[in-house]
Amino acid sequence: MVNAITGSDEAAMFGGYMRNGSFFMPSAAEANLVKVAQNGGLANAAKAAGWIRGAGVVGGVAATAYGVANLATYDTDMIKANPSKFASDLSGTAFSASMTALTVAPNPVTAGLAVGTGVVYAGCLIWDNHEAIGEGLEKAGDWMGDKASDIGDGISDGAKRLGSALNPFD
Repeated sequence: MVNAITGSDEAAMFGGYMRNGSFFMPSAAEANLVKVAQNGGLANAAKAAGWIRGAGVVGGVAATAYGVANLATYDTDMIKANPSKFASDLSGTAFSASMTALTVAPNPVTAGLAVGTGVVYAGCLIWDNHEAIGEGLEKAGDWMGDKASDIGDGISDGAKRLGSALNPFD
């Protein structure tokens, strides 16, 4: 049952390779599914992936396909009207594709691509939503100021009561 959910280490062995003069046998979590499929077939790649990783691959492919279909609807007028929305859609699709690639074939290149596109996507989302973020920060600042004032008033009232209780001539 655990192997069905997290992946089979035995099936992942089809993704083994030579590294530093010795044969490296990857675990299910670190196996390159493309290499496993080349050496052991699609059935072993599916076994090595398990349900969780397999769902991630399917979901990533679906999200990337949706993003590409969404980008295909843009024309130059739409891009000029709202460039921040286009940038966030484009970088979001690139991030979905790079995360899918990282899920299928984990290595330093795909990890670097995922981190890079993630940073770009985060920047584009901030640019696209900068007005709402500014309003939220302003509301948070007002709330913090109100709470700090309430706490200050409470401390002041408590100090007065303590002083009155400790004063024998009161």
